[in-house]
Amino acid sequence: MTHNIIHTPHKTSLSETGSRSLTSELSVQRPEGASYGGSQSWFSSPSIRGYGCGLIAAHDLLWYLERKESLTEQSNHPRSEKRFTSDSCSWEDYERSVKKLHHLFPILPRLGINGLMLSTGLNLAFFLRRLPYRACWHIGYRNTGKEISHLLRQNIPVILSIGGNFPLIWKKDRLPLYKKTGDGVYIKSSSTRAHYVTVTGIEHGWLRISSWGQEWYINWREYRNFAWRKSCPLFSNICYITRKQ
Repeated sequence: MTHNIIHTPHKTSLSETGSRSLTSELSVQRPEGASYGGSQSWFSSPSIRGYGCGLIAAHDLLWYLERKESLTEQSNHPRSEKRFTSDSCSWEDYERSVKKLHHLFPILPRLGINGLMLSTGLNLAFFLRRLPYRACWHIGYRNTGKEISHLLRQNIPVILSIGGNFPLIWKKDRLPLYKKTGDGVYIKSSSTRAHYVTVTGIEHGWLRISSWGQEWYINWREYRNFAWRKSCPLFSNICYITRKQ
């Protein structure tokens, strides 16, 4: 059991030390309680349930940015009639919202959504919702850690892809996911591959993420090694968001 436990490291492999988090946390009110972000596993549709992680990550990013813009609008124009966007919603409202967005993010059978499809769908959604942002799929890898930190500093969630195995596509290597105990110990609790998650914070070499409606942690050094040795930077990377001036 001890091999599944990692204590907080003294040095970080991220480009910046310290911690950084989003200012809000999104939650869906489910029968089992409040979630930490959304989950594809809640849906009855086989395509969303099996391959809809990119759709969920895109939806939650749009939800967060709409909330961010509505808060900015209310702060700058207190008498504005623009509708406030909450950081919590019912499961029924969440389900309707995801299904309404689905047409911008078509899910390929047994493949899901690739990075280019994800960024294209986001740009269409930004345009239709009049959100002043632009999305692109990050190709390089050298500065990914810095860019994750930079986006979080701007209070923008980061869609992170944990790619499939490449070029040995028949392999089944997976990236460990951890839970954090109250005394700061990270315990390996699951693993994944070919999956999108949403980064919500950085903690001294660890990424705090939302996936399957729960809070998890990824060790940055393990992710970097997985991207280079088990997958490739094209498939294991981030969707980079910039705000239009």
